[in-house]
Amino acid sequence: MRIPFSWLSEFVNLGNLSAEEVVQRLSLRSVEAEVDTFGVELDGVVYGRVLEVKPHTSGKSLWVVRVQIGEGTTVRVVTADPSLQPETGVLVALPNAKVGERCVTRREFDGVVSEGVLLSPQDLGLEEDREGVLVLEGDLKPGTDASDLLGFGEKILVLDITPNRGDLLSVKGLARDLSALFGLERKERRIPLFEEENGLEIRLEDRDCSRYRGVIVEGVRVGRSPLWMRVRLWQSGMRTINNVVDVTNYVLIQEGQPLHAFDLDTLEGGIVVRSARQGETIRTLDGEERALDPEILVIADEKKPIAVAGVIGGLDTAVTEETGRLLLEAAHFDPVRVRRGSRILGIQTESSYRFERGVDLEKVAEAQNIAVELILKTSGGRVLAVRDVYPEPYTPRRILLSAGKFRRYAGEAYSPSEVKEIFDALEIPCSLKECGVEVHVPSHRSFDLQRDVDLIEEIMRVKGYETFSPERPRLPVEGRWWRDPLLEVKKYLRDRGLCEVVNISYEDAELYRLMGISPPALEILNPLVPSQRYMRSSLLPSLIRTALYNENHHSYDLGIFEVGRVFTGEGEEERLGVLVKGVRTSYPFREWNPYDLSEILQGLSGIFLRKLDFEETSLPFLHPHVQAAVILDGEEAGFVGRLHPDLSQKLEFRKDPLVAEIRLDPLFAERLPHYRALSKYPPVVRDLALLVDKNLSVSKLLNEIKSHLGDKMEEAMVFDLYAGEKVGEGKKSVGVRVVLRSFEGSLSSEEANALIGSLIRRLRELLGVEIR
Repeated sequence: MRIPFSWLSEFVNLGNLSAEEVVQRLSLRSVEAEVDTFGVELDGVVYGRVLEVKPHTSGKSLWVVRVQIGEGTTVRVVTADPSLQPETGVLVALPNAKVGERCVTRREFDGVVSEGVLLSPQDLGLEEDREGVLVLEGDLKPGTDASDLLGFGEKILVLDITPNRGDLLSVKGLARDLSALFGLERKERRIPLFEEENGLEIRLEDRDCSRYRGVIVEGVRVGRSPLWMRVRLWQSGMRTINNVVDVTNYVLIQEGQPLHAFDLDTLEGGIVVRSARQGETIRTLDGEERALDPEILVIADEKKPIAVAGVIGGLDTAVTEETGRLLLEAAHFDPVRVRRGSRILGIQTESSYRFERGVDLEKVAEAQNIAVELILKTSGGRVLAVRDVYPEPYTPRRILLSAGKFRRYAGEAYSPSEVKEIFDALEIPCSLKECGVEVHVPSHRSFDLQRDVDLIEEIMRVKGYETFSPERPRLPVEGRWWRDPLLEVKKYLRDRGLCEVVNISYEDAELYRLMGISPPALEILNPLVPSQRYMRSSLLPSLIRTALYNENHHSYDLGIFEVGRVFTGEGEEERLGVLVKGVRTSYPFREWNPYDLSEILQGLSGIFLRKLDFEETSLPFLHPHVQAAVILDGEEAGFVGRLHPDLSQKLEFRKDPLVAEIRLDPLFAERLPHYRALSKYPPVVRDLALLVDKNLSVSKLLNEIKSHLGDKMEEAMVFDLYAGEKVGEGKKSVGVRVVLRSFEGSLSSEEANALIGSLIRRLRELLGVEIR
């Protein structure tokens, strides 16, 4: 957002404050800001009044214009613009004048010498797409320097407003913040008042429009805006259209309230705010025909959409030079709904940018009244009707900030009088209490002031973060072993997105036989339920039953675990069982894969300082090519893999579950805690696509990689596995990510490449591995 520095003086007394000082404090306490200077370099460019316009004698599309540039001084200029008339005000670049990087000289056009150039908005860097001579209205003195007329040299504040600070997207809002940051005196403003009168039909059929105010003005004369308004718009980075549209843009920048003007004679019936209907279209102001859908909120008359609410107006109802009666709209739309419509249509405008960040609901009428007065001054006419539909007036949110909480966050107590002064400057109503301060959040800050910590931030940033004494954090350090290893396991798995389940220990033997494993050895003599007469010897059947129950109730995506006891002829033991299937995350879309399970087990082993490896195994209930034995510190502790497709089909699973089961005793074995040093040097990551024999165990491949690279390897993990026609019969492609890191210094690319090259040669010799 671009704000002319002098515009702020209409709201606060800037005194001797410079734009550079403002930018410095804004960047430290509010938003990122910098200073720019408006306008190109001009020298020898003056204002002139056209006295005479004649066609060029050559018969070409040229005109010879005589222009007065001073008392009794005229020049003759050749131009291609046919729209110039006597008494028109123009800017003339005289011979030897400088316009930006351009130098003007006398030129001859078919026998007629042009003693200068009439400048266009494009020549002056005001509007890149606007050709034709720039015409200036008003009683101006010929010979006046163009830089003074156009405000060139004005300091411009360029602000990068964060999404939560929509209140700063206006001159008024920025001035309010500066009055608090610098303690500036605010200036009183006269706000015009236009009361409701006559009838104007407005219907709000969608709750995403919380307020809509319409004003009808008749007898307007649409033309150019006065120079002072055009200059302000140019300085703010906006193009000028006509005196009605320019007023809406002027008020948008000054007050932060988007407005829109319709040609009333193009409307059919009253105004309706509703969702677009399927199949409706609208031709927007940019000339594009756009398809609408019910996700988009529109402004419509009785027959058709006339604008996309908060985003852009329709071309067929736009204000033109033929407009005599207009409807001026001011409204408040839901930020989410406006953003949705903007994204669907692929349009972002100054209006949508502000609506998405929150517009002041309570100041809709005030901003519109200012615009109406400006329209009457610049375009003439009279107000015919005013209607304000505001079903649910704004109710301020109440927040209590306790003195104790401010002290805990800021490290020091606040001064009640200072806090009240800050909130008063920010126009945030507050009252001092014995225990703190109570704030009634105003409508212009309803978007970002949600909790008491937000109030703390306001106090600290306005006062200045640098004014608070720095203090080193003090953390209690206590060396201790695990509180409860079972709780650590459960907490870790819950943090990874898994849900804990608890199953009873009694079951039948049918699922064991279906899985091809020995049925439970311990049978209950007098079971409560005849079908549950065995003590389970594995957690996996219980987890499968839980998954089937969820799938039968249309819950197809699952991530569950169980920590429980199993029973064998030798006694009881604690085990962990995990089952995952389907979608892991919806955004971004990811399904569970075997490497997710192996990563979870690796993380679990790391918590308990155990070395984890995977070795080949051949369990009948697991996929023959997607299974492995889990080895903890050289001891087999369980298995991990994908359920066999035949078994999944018999159980009628939609997708094959991934399962793991490990004994917890090897994980919890006594070991003194120790600390592993962390390298302070950056890692080097290499992704390898390895072509290996289809029967080669991936675990064996990883073990060889770890063994060869030694302490230079921080991590090796599989991220892709492919077996198909592209790699040839009897082969598979394994994608391995190797993370290298040294404790002695940063590894160069040459050193990393040498290590990887040595690794590939080693894998080729031992396992017949090739780079794909």
